[in-house]
Parts: sequence; structure tokens; C-alpha cells
Amino acid sequence: MIQTEAEYQEACQRLSQESLRLAEHRVRLRAAGLRVDEIKRVIDPIESLQLGLHEEVAAYERLKR
Repeated sequence: MIQTEAEYQEACQRLSQESLRLAEHRVRLRAAGLRVDEIKRVIDPIESLQLGLHEEVAAYERLKR
């Protein structure tokens, strides 16, 4: 759970970086010839972690208001 402004800033930066990394990873998997279901199997756990981080950021923003 995010408790300080510094943690919040770090989480926002990490979220942005992870979004870019996920998009690049998806492109590499397509280029490697993986099928849509195979890509989904690889990407789903990563997206789940990213969603958790996004929820933490949103919760901190709500508490801050």
C-alpha cells in the first residue's frame, strides 16, 4: 500500500514504465510468431501485477483528496 508522496511518485513512474515495457513485450511476442492465445497466457500475469499497482495508485489518490 502506498503511504507517502514519495512512494506515490515512484509508483506512478513505475506504472508508466511498465506500460511501455508491456507494449514492447507484446510486439516482440507477435514478431516471434506466437498465437493470440499464447500471447495472452504470457501477458495476463504481467497485466495483473500492473492492475494491482494501478489500483494502489488510485486508492492513494482517493485518500489524498
